[in-house]
Amino acid sequence: MALFSRADLSKSKYIVSIVAKIKKGTKIKVSGGKSYLFKKTKDIDDLEKVQTDFQKYSKILYPNNKHAFIFNDGKNAYFRFVDIDKAPFSGMGGQSRNTLGKALADAGELATVMSLRKDIKTAKDTGQSVFVNNPEAFAAWYTTFQYTRPAVKKIVGSLNNFDVIHDATDKSDFTSTITSFLRKTKLTKDSWNPADIYIINKSARVKVIKDLKKIVETYVISDGLVNMFNNKLYEFYKKKILYPISLKQLVTEKANVDYANIPGTVSVSDYDIQIAKFNCNLTTEGKEIGLFTFLNKDTKKQISLQVRGFPHSYGVAQTEITSDGTPSGGRLGKIPTKVVDSVMNQYKDARINSIRYFGTPKPFENFDENKIKETYKMYETVIKDPKVFNQKSLRYNDYVKIINIAKSNIDIAKNMAMKIQGLKIMHFFVKNKKDLSGIMNKMINGAKKISDSNGFFIKIY
Repeated sequence: MALFSRADLSKSKYIVSIVAKIKKGTKIKVSGGKSYLFKKTKDIDDLEKVQTDFQKYSKILYPNNKHAFIFNDGKNAYFRFVDIDKAPFSGMGGQSRNTLGKALADAGELATVMSLRKDIKTAKDTGQSVFVNNPEAFAAWYTTFQYTRPAVKKIVGSLNNFDVIHDATDKSDFTSTITSFLRKTKLTKDSWNPADIYIINKSARVKVIKDLKKIVETYVISDGLVNMFNNKLYEFYKKKILYPISLKQLVTEKANVDYANIPGTVSVSDYDIQIAKFNCNLTTEGKEIGLFTFLNKDTKKQISLQVRGFPHSYGVAQTEITSDGTPSGGRLGKIPTKVVDSVMNQYKDARINSIRYFGTPKPFENFDENKIKETYKMYETVIKDPKVFNQKSLRYNDYVKIINIAKSNIDIAKNMAMKIQGLKIMHFFVKNKKDLSGIMNKMINGAKKISDSNGFFIKIY
């Protein structure tokens, strides 16, 4: 068991999470392995008030350079910060993310936008019930709420003279102009420009909208409408009156910043890429087929790819690049399905794009003997490749048994639906190894939203 140490005391995210668990009435494990329901004492109330200020909360937890026994169960058990098991508070967020899915992502984005104007110290400050009811989720997003604003201010400067327009919730003329542009060009918002917010100078707002409207109303695609609109956005950025920004959940206190799709400088990925190692596990263990790892031979770095669902459910999976193999090792996120479909279609292949492939409403009701044989054959092809590590051998008869169990066990059905979708993508890569560089570069460019038609944006991650 790894306990908290004196060095962990300065990391306020741990204090926030511990307080949140106590307030919610969740048991906390301590040295010796037992878990206790700590009382909501005055010390805990005082700790909550200063939980993000190390200088203040250290006087409660570490007065006179000694750890204080402020945690107790109301009976005879008293504990210090360094008596608490650290493991449940480390690397948090994955379970909450998988369980809460889109609701958590949406709440996280809304609260991050709010954090640009308001200090968020407690879950209640977010105004989002998903954080109030799930302390681990709040702890996982806490770093984002504290360090996004400093990153934005480093780019923009003081926000006092700017409006923050949240693309998903705004109904103003600015957003309706963007919508008109997208409708006329038949582009989708996220594939054109993934900016979540537009920070716009208050005194220039009317002119910005007027100029963008004029372009949309005057020109058509054949006139170069897309390039003109994109160039105008970038021109406003250069004049420091408009900043399109894509917000991501931060994993460290130091935010990374990328400037993407600068007109005239768009550089698509064109790397020499090969398979480094694929992990394949088609049994019921785990929730994904395994990690896809590629080697970028130009940068000597690895590219990581996953096929999974958010949340983990009986549904269609998404393909995500978690590290792009560039020197900075950027997390790209989801590859748009139209990009995956387009790339696979070029090789007369296709992903599993509907849960009806398996069967619904009854799980796996459409998964007949032909599909069992078809997918098992994919498995046999994949594990023969020297770059694929078959984590656990699976005989055909055992595979049949698993599928039959999935028809009556929704948890097994969820696992196998994700795994088989991942197997399909893995089979595609293995089958087309000789063209792997071209395939992966297209997927990387798609995930980065890089093309001549994409608009300029700043990514904070």
